[in-house]
Amino acid sequence: MKGKSKKLFTAALFGTAVAAMTGGVTASAAELSGDLDIWAWGADDEAKSRENALEIFKEEHPELNLTYTILPTADSVWDQKAAAALSSGSAGDVMQMSPDYYGMNTEFYIDLNPYVEKEGVNLDEVLTPGIIDGYYDADGKLEGFPNHTNCFVMAYNKDMFDDAGVAYPEAGWTLQDMTDWGTAFVSGEGANKTYALAKHWVMNNVMLYSGGGLPYEEDLSKANMSTDKVVEALTLYNTLISNGLIPDDTAQMTIPAETLFVSGKTAMYPCGGFEAITVTNDADENGINIGFTSMPSDPDGNEINVQYATGWAITTTSENPDAGWQFLKEIAYENDAMAEAIAVCGIPANKKIAETTYAETTYLGDGLDNTYYVEHLGNSHLNPWGGTLASSGDIWETMVQSVTLDGQDPQAVVDQYGPQIDTEFASYGFNN
Repeated sequence: MKGKSKKLFTAALFGTAVAAMTGGVTASAAELSGDLDIWAWGADDEAKSRENALEIFKEEHPELNLTYTILPTADSVWDQKAAAALSSGSAGDVMQMSPDYYGMNTEFYIDLNPYVEKEGVNLDEVLTPGIIDGYYDADGKLEGFPNHTNCFVMAYNKDMFDDAGVAYPEAGWTLQDMTDWGTAFVSGEGANKTYALAKHWVMNNVMLYSGGGLPYEEDLSKANMSTDKVVEALTLYNTLISNGLIPDDTAQMTIPAETLFVSGKTAMYPCGGFEAITVTNDADENGINIGFTSMPSDPDGNEINVQYATGWAITTTSENPDAGWQFLKEIAYENDAMAEAIAVCGIPANKKIAETTYAETTYLGDGLDNTYYVEHLGNSHLNPWGGTLASSGDIWETMVQSVTLDGQDPQAVVDQYGPQIDTEFASYGFNN
């Protein structure tokens, strides 16, 4: 169930849920009081943006005793400590989460539908298009609320394209197309070798969709990893790497993907909104003349873009869910100043700020501003192997390596590992 169909909530269910959650009445901001404990992950600009937003919230709500705990994501610290706290009932009132956990912790989160219904707000009018759907579980539960998200644009080295006599890529280009014109960028050996496309960490997910298929049904009812579309994707990936258009894992570990691009050794680079400032500044310092185009399309003309999202949930053990909701709705759509703080690190959930403050941010290079990310967000796939689905993602990684590193036949690899992913999907219990 997606989009508006998920937002339908029967009167009977709504009344019962509100009563269970808030005693029958959702408090207004003026009635708030007590403690509010918020847990989050993050580092660098992303962490700073949330801290700034939190300071705005604290100043506007002196009636709340607010505490803020940050846990690192390195070495799975967040996953381990958050999971332990949720299981023991000692987690914060509000926990940072992501829809790409695919319901992993939903049993510990309250349903936010009653709050949305009580507000009488049309989320389509106040939230950035494409940002809310992933927060709904298959049964329609709204387990979380958005903070921000990021997707990708394809940056390219205009000088390399000019020197190679290759036309600049236009919207609708495909990775299959690149097997033809991309060879013009392949030259040299060792540290001097040049490529058509950097092997950014998102590329395994981009290649997953390159055959035109979906790894699983949208309702998560079953996996689709035993199909001809997956064979086509693996075959294409192997062609790109074996022909030197994309570095293999060994080469890419020697020189990071971003460094490879900004040093003029690869013609194209998938640039996430979270790294656009760094990439464009580094390229400018090195005299790299950048242009920008859409991410590649699949054989059916659908853009292959991937979204990485961050949001918030209110825990079932929260002693102050009304204050938690006040925080969630303000950072998502009701407080422009908070959204402007969040816009530093990605597309904010606040539609007005996303389409103005965020979209109007420009970068060094030819023609990139954040309008691209906002407009293409609706075309993106939510990180396909996050959270609950990570074990299937590990199998996909094995499939990729079996073909691109070990030289195995793509069809044989799909025949061997596709059924394993089918088994993994069955174990998640999405249809129970």
